[in-house]
Amino acid sequence: MKVRTLIKILLLITGGLCVLSTILQNPIIELYAKPMTVPLFFMLYWFNVDKVDSLFIVVLSLCFLGDIFLLTGIENGFRYVLLSYTLCYFILFYFLYKNRKPIEYSNIDVIYMVVFFVFWTSIVYAIFVVTNQNMGDIRPFGIAYFVILYSLLIGAIFQYINIRSPRSLWFAIAILNFVISDACFALDRFYVPSLELKIINSIYQLLAVFFLVKFKISSADPLKIRR
Repeated sequence: MKVRTLIKILLLITGGLCVLSTILQNPIIELYAKPMTVPLFFMLYWFNVDKVDSLFIVVLSLCFLGDIFLLTGIENGFRYVLLSYTLCYFILFYFLYKNRKPIEYSNIDVIYMVVFFVFWTSIVYAIFVVTNQNMGDIRPFGIAYFVILYSLLIGAIFQYINIRSPRSLWFAIAILNFVISDACFALDRFYVPSLELKIINSIYQLLAVFFLVKFKISSADPLKIRR
């Protein structure tokens, strides 16, 4: 069996256990399974590239730290979770900038972007309205987090519309998965506690890191047909 195949099997097992632990509301399973996922994602990345990007390792490390802070329940742990993922998203802005190309939007592209911008802004505003009052003393951190993730998804989608390469596609999907995961987490924690939201958060958090790895190992060659 190839190493990469074995890693994917182990990821399916550990990821499945993480989701199962959420469904069963059994934190013990997650305590042992969740810390294994990011190292396995790192191994998947390691065995698919010729040269490891040290900054991307920092991104994976911050995702790992966010998981650990959330699992251990240490004092002020949630602040550390926010800090870990905020730093992670800041670094992802660098990858967004690094993969930029000269802007070539058509009229149709502009229409798509306007529709997305209005739709995405409406969603973020609605989530903020229902969660804002319950954030308490972490509200400034929460607002900063909202703004960063809001801007990152806009940048990722606009870049994909411009480039339409496999790499830009996986990056946009990764950020979208982070958005879905974090939105469900915020709604569950600060609005209406829900098992369904916890399950969705568990699934999409894993998918987000998986697509980040796909982004780093994919081609940057444009697929867009020039008009």
